[in-house]
Amino acid sequence: MAPDFFKTWRIPLLAGREFNEHDTVDSQNVVLISQTGAKTVFPGENPIGKTLLVTSAGTPCEIVGIVGDIRSQRIKEEPGMEFYRPWSQENFPFVSIAVLSTLNTNAVTKLAQSALSKVNPGLAIAVPQSMDAIVAQALGQARLMMWLLGIFAGVAILLASIGIYGAVAYTVEQRTGEIGVRMALGAQTRDVLRLIVSQGMRPVVIGLAIGILSAFALGRLLTSQLYEVSAHNPALLTASTILLAAIALIACLVPARRAAHVDPIQALRAQ
Repeated sequence: MAPDFFKTWRIPLLAGREFNEHDTVDSQNVVLISQTGAKTVFPGENPIGKTLLVTSAGTPCEIVGIVGDIRSQRIKEEPGMEFYRPWSQENFPFVSIAVLSTLNTNAVTKLAQSALSKVNPGLAIAVPQSMDAIVAQALGQARLMMWLLGIFAGVAILLASIGIYGAVAYTVEQRTGEIGVRMALGAQTRDVLRLIVSQGMRPVVIGLAIGILSAFALGRLLTSQLYEVSAHNPALLTASTILLAAIALIACLVPARRAAHVDPIQALRAQ
């Protein structure tokens, strides 16, 4: 890593120091480690100044700093052990150039290529990419899965709403004769509506309770597809529950009010 690497990537320095011009091939081998790495390798200790064996060659390096965690493998995986070496002490044949800029990708690529050409005309930038594009690519499969699940969930809640409304409304409609008898015997409209709503909503409430418990029980199956989002979203569960309960309530009230305003004699004759 070159100096200012962490500033460019906005990775915070939590303790110690970053690399500088004194970290050369002839000086002490140094390394920076991530916060999770420090807690994993040196739990409860201050790792600054300790020696860490890095790379396959087991090179002993002095830990000079601790930096924030990143997700270098998969974005949905928790941060793990990360360590960083200065470019002057360990380098690779392929170089990644990071530029922090507000310009678009093409403009930054031209500026970077111009700077490289001054160092060595034979150097070229192979695959210029913005960080937004890299993150979008990493999240592409998860986003597709969430879109599909969202569409299926929308269709499911639509079918559930239609089913609940149809079942409850049909049940209440079948009681038109009973409502007519109650009205003929002196029952008030509000009493009839209260009775129909209480009896019609009872199985709906039980079903919603079972559905909520099932959602909490099966929600962990979606955890692997989520990134920094809980599978048990209280706002979403509450909104879905209120929506289905409101539809069931309307399905109770509409036919019940219609039946309550029907002439009791006509209701009895219809039976």
